[in-house]
Amino acid sequence: MPDAPAPDLDVADQGVDRRFELSGRQINGQEMDIARVDEVVELGSTEVWEVHNRDGVQHNFHVHDVQFQVLSIDGAAPPAELAGWKDTIFVRPGTTVKIAMRFTDYADPDTPYMYHCHLLMHEDRGMMGQFVVTEPGQVAADSIDDHHDH
Repeated sequence: MPDAPAPDLDVADQGVDRRFELSGRQINGQEMDIARVDEVVELGSTEVWEVHNRDGVQHNFHVHDVQFQVLSIDGAAPPAELAGWKDTIFVRPGTTVKIAMRFTDYADPDTPYMYHCHLLMHEDRGMMGQFVVTEPGQVAADSIDDHHDH
């Protein structure tokens, strides 16, 4: 099967902006906390996220708000069936995937989006995190409650 065409996003020289370690019921060593903002993304940015599955079980990494393109799987070009825009990527045990996405439409430091394992049992047990998209120069709080404690 031929390799997928190059992604539409110009990220050839861009390093990894964020890393996500999937393990147990956690992402980056933390279970979901609805009051916590885990990541802050700037509107208009193009980012590369690296997702590593440290588990012996599969995970499906899903990102809300945006679609992404798969750049690599364990450093190799993705297969043709992973060409185009995605919102979920299957991450085999011990595998690392790199995905690229643009944040171009909505900014609101008070309303977070989710990223999570899209397997319902993992998602329900807390394998999720939250990010907010902010305008350039806008400061987001570390928690959702920070916006409401005025």
